[in-house]
Amino acid sequence: MLDIKTALLLWAMEAATLAVLLAAVWIHDRSQRHFALWAVGFLCQGTGIALVGFRGAVPDLVSIEIANAVALLAFFFWIGGLLDLARQPLAGWAAIPMLLWVAGVLVPAVREDIAYRIALYNVGAACGHMLLAVVAAQFDIARKRYRRLLVGIWSVQAATDLFAALSSAVALPSTIQGAPFATLVAIINLFGFLSAILIGAKIVMDRSEARLQHLIRTDPLTGALNRRGLTEAFKQAATPPPGSATDIALLLFDLDHFKRINDTHGHQAGDAVLVAFCEICRKLTPKASIFGRTGGEEFMIVARMADMREAAFLAETIRMALAAAKIAAGELSISVTVSIGIATAAAAEADLDKLMSGADRALYKAKARGRNRSAVLIGEKVLTVPAQGPEALDEQADRQVAALRKLATKATLQTGRSKP
Repeated sequence: MLDIKTALLLWAMEAATLAVLLAAVWIHDRSQRHFALWAVGFLCQGTGIALVGFRGAVPDLVSIEIANAVALLAFFFWIGGLLDLARQPLAGWAAIPMLLWVAGVLVPAVREDIAYRIALYNVGAACGHMLLAVVAAQFDIARKRYRRLLVGIWSVQAATDLFAALSSAVALPSTIQGAPFATLVAIINLFGFLSAILIGAKIVMDRSEARLQHLIRTDPLTGALNRRGLTEAFKQAATPPPGSATDIALLLFDLDHFKRINDTHGHQAGDAVLVAFCEICRKLTPKASIFGRTGGEEFMIVARMADMREAAFLAETIRMALAAAKIAAGELSISVTVSIGIATAAAAEADLDKLMSGADRALYKAKARGRNRSAVLIGEKVLTVPAQGPEALDEQADRQVAALRKLATKATLQTGRSKP
């Protein structure tokens, strides 16, 4: 059977190994700071436990006061890692477990009695486990079932630590080995520790997979969906929920004379225009819509619409907001326009290829008729918006254009001076 010193050193080595692995993951991707925080947490735990194991070989100040403080400091970084995973700032209250120990050992009666020190350490550990459980319960760090498992595991560990603290305070053991129920407490904590590690690994794997899928489906420059993402999202949009609008509209956008912008001002300016256009579209497009980049300077919106007029209204709002915007690209201020082709179909019959083909046909007409305009495919006929001559969408076209101008002005005031 292992003696307590050997067990502590083995535990310290395991913690150090986890710290190295987590640090390696963080070095590979510096954006995921939670790995760095967890690595420091395990390093603190391993260092503190190792110092306790070296008691007799190092001064008592190091192997008792400092060692246990460092071990409990691990909770600060573990909690910080969970908060970072939930996109929350690091909180000072995460240091409470360590501060409880520091405050406790300042009391001579506690500092000089090993039984009270054991009880104090377990109270700090119980507080740390309970704080971990609270963070897991309160913040969206993973799926609900994983969060519930973590809350259960850490709650059991907190209860076990409190039981160990109470038992030590009552029995007053003279050594660590002599603490009551020491073996049972160690087994429960070991089981909880390993279970939390396994669940944490599963959470990280799921998040990494989701992140990879996001990267596969999105355009790296603008953050809009790419062709693959658009295709997959359209499959879901084509299934109408009960009581929803029955039509699906596809709006195809082509920035006018975009090559000229790249040739005149450089590709960096062109990228700024693409990003600014996406910002305008996101602000003006309904939340349930699909927005993506089909390639180059072409973009697409798929949205549920009550009818064709509503689709034209959305297209004109975006067109006029872009035309009124001044896009900042370094010291330059660039004005851009866009041509838009629109096709609609009943949701039950919507086909992405057919809609894109129809919208592309309408877009060709919009560009042929002078650009900086929208065109709608209605049956076999293409009508421009705002209408010219006999191609009016309805007898209230002037009122619609006036409403569009007001809405576009409001959108321009909201977007302001667009920046990349």
